[in-house]
Amino acid sequence: MTAVPAERIVIRRAGPEDGPKLGDVWLSSWRATFDFPPAHPDADVRRWLAEELLPSTEVWVAIDPDDGGRVVGFMALSASMIEQLYVLPDWIGRGIGDRCVAIAKDRRPEGLDLYCFQVNQFARQFYERRGFVPIAFGDGTGNEERQPDVRYAWRPTAVPSRTVVAPDGTPIGVFTTGTGPALILVHGASADHTTFRVVSPLLATRYAVHAMDRRGRGASGDTPPYSIDREFEDVAAVASALATESGSPVDVVGHSYGGRCALGAALLTDDIRRVVSYEGAPTPPGERYGDAAVLDELRALDAAGDPAAVLSTFMTRVVGLDEEGLARYRADPVWPLRVAAAHTIVRELESESTSAAAGLEALGRVRQPVLQILGGDSRPEFGVATRALDARLRDGRVVVIPGARHAAHHTHADAFVEAIQTFLSAP
Repeated sequence: MTAVPAERIVIRRAGPEDGPKLGDVWLSSWRATFDFPPAHPDADVRRWLAEELLPSTEVWVAIDPDDGGRVVGFMALSASMIEQLYVLPDWIGRGIGDRCVAIAKDRRPEGLDLYCFQVNQFARQFYERRGFVPIAFGDGTGNEERQPDVRYAWRPTAVPSRTVVAPDGTPIGVFTTGTGPALILVHGASADHTTFRVVSPLLATRYAVHAMDRRGRGASGDTPPYSIDREFEDVAAVASALATESGSPVDVVGHSYGGRCALGAALLTDDIRRVVSYEGAPTPPGERYGDAAVLDELRALDAAGDPAAVLSTFMTRVVGLDEEGLARYRADPVWPLRVAAAHTIVRELESESTSAAAGLEALGRVRQPVLQILGGDSRPEFGVATRALDARLRDGRVVVIPGARHAAHHTHADAFVEAIQTFLSAP
């Protein structure tokens, strides 16, 4: 039999006349995919689709005009979720799902979530290849079928103000706001440039703020093999590009792993004038961030394909976030973005602990003025590392923000900005 060309399929908004046809698609697709029954009888499913889902959501139908307008697939959108996406078995893999997802992204440009049964590997691969990332795994208590599920999220990638090409050819996206002397912001593990969304507007009143996405996330590329040394080169390349443009050296502020990258970059170029490192120092011998078993556990979670668990474990066991703080983080709209970058956590922890260039003795050779910011309530190892690095720097100083932990740029924004401005404006 000759395959029907997918191009002839028309996708349009559904009307009331389409309601009775949705059940055929839903039930046929379900039975071809799962070996467990729906939670409700067929008649109830058909009635719910036609009388409840269709009037309450934005439904799009894929129809075959050469087959009497037969509905071969449909998608239902709520305010922020793909509630349903089903295609007749004979039409799966022929572009209808792709077209529906493209419509969904166009209609919901701020982002989308969806649920999928964990057992549905075909659907999971389909969504993951289209930019959706798993952000939570359920045990089945949250759905009527009592089947383990996974929540996916898609968030659009912002368009950078400029792209700087690193020495190994990796494109590094940079987002610029404000006017004045150039100030580069370098984010920490699992984050992207949006982690500075609270302090960036405050800094932009005095500086041209250039927040970069580090390699492997957001608007930046990724070139294997990974090494923290390449991250040093990335920051140095951005600094040199901005220094060439402005005609003078630039300043760099880095948070956590980004602080270490900023320090490493300062060893590579004179285009960096001063460095601010917020809890980015390497630990001295005998000290570590997190407990001894955490890296192996993170490796196992990463290998199991559970980025949400990787991020949660990292934030609690390494950063020191408590359960209340983790719950707030999970409820934040940026959580899906952080989960999307969770695959970078293990490689960064491995590289920072094995690279001689990222150790205390190497970074202690930075000759530019360095301000280290420390949270007064941060885990003890952050203070130990900060003071160990300060003891080795030629021109270092430490500012402690009382009451802050590892996220003063969110929780104590005014104090964080004041410390930076005071340091950068000093003679």
